[in-house]
Amino acid sequence: MLSSYTNSKYIYWTINWTLWTTDDAGRAVKITSVGTVSKCVQILESKLPHFLKHVFIKREQSKYFESIKLNTTDQYCLLQYDYSENFSTVHQNGIQLAHFSKKQLSLFTAHVWAGAQNYSYVLVFNNQTHNKHTVSQCLDHIFTHSQSSLPNPQEIVIFSDGSASQFKQRFLFKNLTTLARDFNFLLSCHFFATSHGKVSE
Repeated sequence: MLSSYTNSKYIYWTINWTLWTTDDAGRAVKITSVGTVSKCVQILESKLPHFLKHVFIKREQSKYFESIKLNTTDQYCLLQYDYSENFSTVHQNGIQLAHFSKKQLSLFTAHVWAGAQNYSYVLVFNNQTHNKHTVSQCLDHIFTHSQSSLPNPQEIVIFSDGSASQFKQRFLFKNLTTLARDFNFLLSCHFFATSHGKVSE
């Protein structure tokens, strides 16, 4: 790629560009760099392999997810869930002090595809601890509703993101085996790769 620029009259021009990176505290920050067109292209070229891998995984996961969604029935279901950003409660015409002391609610969102039937869920609770205990309670509620709404659910395929503190951890896996036994479902879990998750529809 870079070789196509070597004979360009613009290659030694000085330009500014911005680039996202991670600082020492682990926060994402955007930095501005100054250099030649050649240097900018070299940096861009070095990032292409990682980007292409990212795109490949995204497309393959998307195809697999869509194929499952198209083949769901009232017995073979697809469940996707995730936490939404916490919701802040606001008082209309509140005093200034109330603006700085807002209460927050957790929102656990989910969607079940079951052939011609689809169910969307938003579970609201005042516990901001997004851990294995709250996830298990939410799944118990969703499975209970699915069992009462669908005639004979046999298998549920689960998709979520890979958050280690919430979903992708051994305690939840152990609890899923308990839920599978209690509800008499077959359960399988899949995790979207980083930044590849889809919003529940």
